[in-house]
Amino acid sequence: MKRFRFNLQSVATLRSLRELRARESLAAAIRVCEQVELALADAAARRELLEDLVRSGRAFTMRAAEHVAFVTALRLAAADEVAAERGVAQAHALRETRLTEYYEAARGVKVLSNLESRARAAHRLAVEHAEQTALDERASVAAARAHRYLS
Repeated sequence: MKRFRFNLQSVATLRSLRELRARESLAAAIRVCEQVELALADAAARRELLEDLVRSGRAFTMRAAEHVAFVTALRLAAADEVAAERGVAQAHALRETRLTEYYEAARGVKVLSNLESRARAAHRLAVEHAEQTALDERASVAAARAHRYLS
C-alpha cells in the first residue's frame, strides 16, 4: 500500500505561517498596550504631582508668575493624560483586532489538523483492510492446497 500523503499539506503550511504571523502581531499589540498603559500611568502621576504643587502653592504665598506657570503645566499634563487615555483605547482596540485575527488563524490550522487526522485514520483503515485481505487470500490458498493434498 502507498505511504500516507496529505493532499492539503501546502494549505496547512500556509495556514500555520498565517497563524505564526498573527501570533507575532498579537504579541506586538500586547507590548504596545503595556507601553501605552505605562505612559498613561506616567502622565497621571505627572498631573497628580502638579495638582499637589498647585494646591500646596495656595497654602503659602506663591508669586503670580509661578502660579500661572504651574497651572499651565497642569493643563498640559492633563491634556497629555487625555491623549494617553486615547492611545490606550486605540491600543486596546488594536489588540482586540489582532486577537480576533489570531483566533481565526488558529481555527484554520485546527480545521486542517482535524482533516489530516481523519485522512490518516482513513488511510490506516485502508492499509489494515488491504493487509487483512492479503492474509485472508494467503490463508484460503493454503487451505485449498491442504484440501487438495488431503483429497
